[in-house]
Amino acid sequence: MSRRTVLSAAAATAAAGSGLWPATARADSSHPSRNRTISPDWAALDRAVRGPVLRPGVAGYPAAVKTFDPRRDQLKPAAVVQVTSEADIAACLKFARKYRLGVRPRSGGHSYVGASTGNGVLVVDTRRLNTISLDATHRKLTVGAGAALGAVHGVLDGHGRTVPTGTCPTVGVAGLALGGGVGAESRLYGLTLDAVTSIRLVTGDGKTRSVSATHQPDLFWALRGGGGGNFGVVTQFGMRTYPAHNAEFFFLTWSAAQAAAVLRGWQERLPSMPRTSWANVHLDAVGGSVRPRIVGVAWGASGRAEAQALIRAVGRPPVSATYRSTSHSGAVALLAGPSGTVRQSWVAGSDVINRPLSAAKANAVAAVVKRRGATGGGGALIFDPLDAAVHDGSTRTSSFPWRSATASMQWYVGLPARASSATVASARAFIARGHAALGSASVGGYLNYLEPKRTLRAYYGESWSSLVKANATYDPAGLFTSAFSLPD
Repeated sequence: MSRRTVLSAAAATAAAGSGLWPATARADSSHPSRNRTISPDWAALDRAVRGPVLRPGVAGYPAAVKTFDPRRDQLKPAAVVQVTSEADIAACLKFARKYRLGVRPRSGGHSYVGASTGNGVLVVDTRRLNTISLDATHRKLTVGAGAALGAVHGVLDGHGRTVPTGTCPTVGVAGLALGGGVGAESRLYGLTLDAVTSIRLVTGDGKTRSVSATHQPDLFWALRGGGGGNFGVVTQFGMRTYPAHNAEFFFLTWSAAQAAAVLRGWQERLPSMPRTSWANVHLDAVGGSVRPRIVGVAWGASGRAEAQALIRAVGRPPVSATYRSTSHSGAVALLAGPSGTVRQSWVAGSDVINRPLSAAKANAVAAVVKRRGATGGGGALIFDPLDAAVHDGSTRTSSFPWRSATASMQWYVGLPARASSATVASARAFIARGHAALGSASVGGYLNYLEPKRTLRAYYGESWSSLVKANATYDPAGLFTSAFSLPD
């Protein structure tokens, strides 16, 4: 089961219980054959940090290099440092500057393009910086950059609070929040980055900083939407929290012939959908065709009422409708799915639309998914709303560029751990056909859904120039050398 189609399992549970780098990216100067003048003194780094420095040949190294995608297990970082403090991070960055090593910060390790690992690089693994504390009086959350979403919600739910996040429980807070953070509470409370009130980090110039809307606001602006692997290594977030509500889920499925109608009806419903409701559209390539579904939830409200409103908007009755009521903690578990912690491989891409798709475009993207299903390939196109509370934010206060968008679209194919090159190529061809079908209807991509053959600038919209300037200021040595890092 794929990590982003896990809601298929949620629906079943409910029924049962009722390769090319972007042209604008920098070259990877961390490659062992480039810019290396002297061999790194790893013993000196080991003495300078408290956390373990794991090198090839050390017992803990094979486990330390693993990210969420097993296909990247064969990559060979020069070292993985499991940092325990900001002092450890500062020492790592100083070491990287001296020996001209590329740096890869890591939180949860879920990057779609493996941006937190690589051959010959220094991985700064923040997963030991995972403390979580809630000031119950002021309802403020302080959370380490390496904390996982499941653990964060576990603490918050005990106090009847929440933060809007994605659904996968092993995703790290840092990667999600820095790139945006879209999820089932986004229409009600905004993006994950909208909850962030302060950030601590060690910037590429080696300085430890604490930034907010009133202290170094330029860097605070850049971090909230600029993505991981830029500016520095984040260690901690301060976040506001929100009331957690019980949930009423609904799972609606239509026949293949209604795919475009389902998409159009969902789009038409969004402007009048209350903020307490959230729903996304799945066009699944299954059974030799396309299966259209809407998965939705009402927070502290009636899921059945919202489902009926969507059905009226679609104008065709679904072939199945399933409902489930649960607590907020139950909702978090249902959204995570039974395989939410299982490592998985995938190929994915994204588009962002800033207005509802025309009937012609809706039919075109549905046809792309149908073709994928007809050829026996699995996959999905998932539409997530970017309206309501997401529109409350501004590109003046955070660098997330899609504040007036309608939805993000994720093209997704789950893969076996040992997928052949032909299987991967077929999945990428599906995504390429999707991009082509959209054409100019797409205004860009969602930064947390990076893909290799996309120009990096496409993810940043109007924020691009200011972000590049900020990166040159705070990472003057260009330590963060991933092909998906901002140029300096």
